[in-house]
Amino acid sequence: MHIQTRNDSAPSRLLNLDPDLCREAIGRREFTIRHALKDHPLLTLEALAVLADALPSGAVERHVGDQPIVLPGGASHLSGRPSETVRTIASNGRWMVMWNLEQMPPYKRLLDEALDEAEPLVPKREEGMLRRECFLFLSAPHSVTPVHFDPEHNFLLQIRGTKHMHVGRFPDRAWETRELDRYYDGGHRNLVEAPPASETFVMTPSDGCYIYPWAPHWVQNGPEASISLSITFRTRRSQRHEQASMFNRRLRRHGLGVRPAGDSEHVDRAKAATVALMGWMRRGGKPQLGPRNYG
Repeated sequence: MHIQTRNDSAPSRLLNLDPDLCREAIGRREFTIRHALKDHPLLTLEALAVLADALPSGAVERHVGDQPIVLPGGASHLSGRPSETVRTIASNGRWMVMWNLEQMPPYKRLLDEALDEAEPLVPKREEGMLRRECFLFLSAPHSVTPVHFDPEHNFLLQIRGTKHMHVGRFPDRAWETRELDRYYDGGHRNLVEAPPASETFVMTPSDGCYIYPWAPHWVQNGPEASISLSITFRTRRSQRHEQASMFNRRLRRHGLGVRPAGDSEHVDRAKAATVALMGWMRRGGKPQLGPRNYG
């Protein structure tokens, strides 16, 4: 994979983040940001075509772009040479995602450079930044990404084209718990119903937004092809929520009542410790090999 990785005229900072806003809002609510990545050489259409063919096949996902806002089971996958999908994104009617770009060293460096700027601004209540990951979205004109949620903290950065990002909230705790339980019991991350109210961010190149974990959101693309970069991370707090939800799944399978993740920090810590111990025992007491931990 031989592509230019440096832009000598690039500004010293990639993300324009308000420290006070970050410390107040991260983990709690969405907000807008600005960034300086729209002209980065790793994010040109040709660089992304090279990347698409270099990634493992399981890291590339493609769907028809004309989707309903609500699609609970997810869309059918499409095939073909990944680079061809990238190069024809303006006219092929597809929606494409490349997962875990951090597998490739140039993109790992870009991810770390950006999140190194954000890490000091993560509030203390989140207990540190973990598991940095990077995803890339390409969308044909007027494509729709159905309403769904993600477990990560997400800075979504618009590189090319226009995108309407709709971020909703669960109207009550029961609705949120029902959707999370469905997901952890093996369901799709696409929601079965759109939230009744949402905030819309209209993003053009150099715009971005922060999306907090489990926030319902969906995307409508504008009249041009779109490129968006998603740089994500977990925190100890968000990871604990995930582990507590995994523990609750086991309890439900045995017909036991559960206390939803997020209701009690002390209970979540105990559940998370149990899940971590069970994973350690399954590995025979060996350390887990995986992405670098940035805690």
